Amino acid sequence: MLSLKKRSVFLLVFLFPVIFVRGEGFHAMAKLDSNTVLIGDQISMKLSFSFPSKAQVLWPSIKDTILGNILVIDRTKVDTTWSADKKSIVLSQKLRLTCFDSGFYTIPPIRFYYRVLPDTTVRFEQTDLQVLTVHTLAVDTTLAIKPIKGPVRIPVSWIEYLKWILTGLVFLAIVGFFIYYYLIRKKGEPVFMLRPKVKYLPHERALMELEKLRVKKLWQSGKMKEYHTELTDILRKYIEDRFHLAAMESTTAEILEDLTALTFFPMESWTNLGGILSVADLVKFAKYVPTQDDNEKSMEEAIGFVNSTFAIPDQPESEKEQAIVTPVPDMAQAGKESIGQQKS
Repeated sequence: MLSLKKRSVFLLVFLFPVIFVRGEGFHAMAKLDSNTVLIGDQISMKLSFSFPSKAQVLWPSIKDTILGNILVIDRTKVDTTWSADKKSIVLSQKLRLTCFDSGFYTIPPIRFYYRVLPDTTVRFEQTDLQVLTVHTLAVDTTLAIKPIKGPVRIPVSWIEYLKWILTGLVFLAIVGFFIYYYLIRKKGEPVFMLRPKVKYLPHERALMELEKLRVKKLWQSGKMKEYHTELTDILRKYIEDRFHLAAMESTTAEILEDLTALTFFPMESWTNLGGILSVADLVKFAKYVPTQDDNEKSMEEAIGFVNSTFAIPDQPESEKEQAIVTPVPDMAQAGKESIGQQKS
């Protein structure tokens, strides 16, 4: 299969007539930076082609070798330069050449094919011949043969030392860890001391959770049910941890009834809790829409309930037996009175 460039050349050469004419404004150039080079050294050859901007140009395809002996070891991309008036263009490319055989070499002309539309005639410009001389080192045969020169000693850089230092440190760290592990296990102590988790008192945890709930601003964004559900869950968890009651699984009436059995439990705190739980039940189950004052008051009374009950002394068993059970008010009536007080 022919490559795209070869097929393009085939079409230009065989489908259209090719005429070599020195067109006005067209100029091809090839220039070596030196015509003499030592065997194995490298030189540059610059190719350039200037032409009017209306012309179409096919850049020459140069293989990896020239004449079989001159090697093309590197090449730049074709660079495009426009004139100040945008009427002409110069394309240029640099080739890096080398040769490992001494002698005289003639680099043949390099052709640049082009055409100027609407004229479909293909023309070309070509570069001049380039002569390259590759020579070897001059050897004085009259001198005695000298021994082969020994290897050159290259100084070691600090980077090479650094990798050995790091390797040594890693090795020492591993050895130190195993020694530490052996000594600790021999004493029967844990290898890693985990940082003890901070334990908060029930009222401290409840107040932190209430502050987090306030920052969330749930009811401000219309999430009334989520707000009151989380608020009452915090209070239920506090009651469960502080007074050892199964508040998370109990109804509002059951929680209030259990709290009445506690000696010295403030009646005002009991009433405030009943109002908070009743409003929350109406929001969750009766689709009641509380006002802004209702939401803010529930938060304030929840904080007040925690602050007013965390210091209540535990009830001794002897007093619990003699405790007079306070009658439990009707929950529905308590909820209605609490809502009426908040609205007033």
